[in-house]
Amino acid sequence: METYISVGKTGKTHGIDGELKFFIEDAFLDDFLDAPAVFLTVAGKQVPFFIESVRGESNLIIKLEEVDSREAALPLAGAEVFLREQDVSQGVSAALPDFGYLEGYTIKDANAGVIGPIEEVVEFPQQLMAVLTYGGKEILIPLNDQFILKIDEAARRIDMQLPEGLLGL
Repeated sequence: METYISVGKTGKTHGIDGELKFFIEDAFLDDFLDAPAVFLTVAGKQVPFFIESVRGESNLIIKLEEVDSREAALPLAGAEVFLREQDVSQGVSAALPDFGYLEGYTIKDANAGVIGPIEEVVEFPQQLMAVLTYGGKEILIPLNDQFILKIDEAARRIDMQLPEGLLGL
């Protein structure tokens, strides 16, 4: 069975010829452009597509083979983009931080105090998120270096400085 690595997302359609905006994580951009096929999530499955043309540098506008109209591209807008693990350079996926071991750790904010235990760590394009319940609802907290003050392994706690208003979203 193939193993896939999430490398980004598609954005809105562009123009009338079936082009789509693509948002690919910087670490995977070269591998994405060199891959024999890219995979988009369609109806819950990874479906292979071949790149016909690429325009832009920071904002990629891509034409996929056999996607020849805006109508054909619309169902692909907002899809998660994957590469096969074998198409990703050695070390690139390993360079992403692995915070999965933090499940069960308690998040403590410098201002709000104890928020609660991490129920799950999920990978989104651009960052990893901690899923936890706060105030009776599920919230997502970005696990990135600018918010993490300290990880206390012994106490199984993450001390964070969260942006004002994040907990109210």
